[in-house]
Amino acid sequence: MKQKPPHGLWLIAVSFFIAFSLAALPIPGQFQLARPDFVGLFLIFWCLVLPERFGITMAFIVGILYDTLIGTQLGTYGLVFSSVAYLVLLLNFRLRMYPLGQQAMVVFLILGISHVLVQWLKDWFVGGITGEMQIWPALVSALIWPWIYGIGRNLMQYFRVQ
Repeated sequence: MKQKPPHGLWLIAVSFFIAFSLAALPIPGQFQLARPDFVGLFLIFWCLVLPERFGITMAFIVGILYDTLIGTQLGTYGLVFSSVAYLVLLLNFRLRMYPLGQQAMVVFLILGISHVLVQWLKDWFVGGITGEMQIWPALVSALIWPWIYGIGRNLMQYFRVQ
């Protein structure tokens, strides 16, 4: 069996560059609590549509890069994004069959779990409990999931990403 040549895989790198740029973009304080988790959304998207090319190792690498971008302890987001990728890969075939509304609910749960894990790891590394539990980023991310999925699928078809 002949293996397919990778077409358009540069789109993954460009999408994460955009996600990192949106994560680093400064926004006012009251809106900071509801900033969508663009890196997590693109991570879920690529694990869902290209599981054979984007998996746990790539998620760990993206997490390490995200740790260096936002200045958390090295490995925090590497561990969390690896866990997110594992969950998405575990539920891959089931998630693909869901309509976008149900996918958004699962995205909300997965990103909510990831935010809880990040908070626990931050509290563990710092040595105290800060009590900063924000679920708003997961909720806003779930609300924009249909647009991310639709735009991503259209770009994949246009650039013939395989």
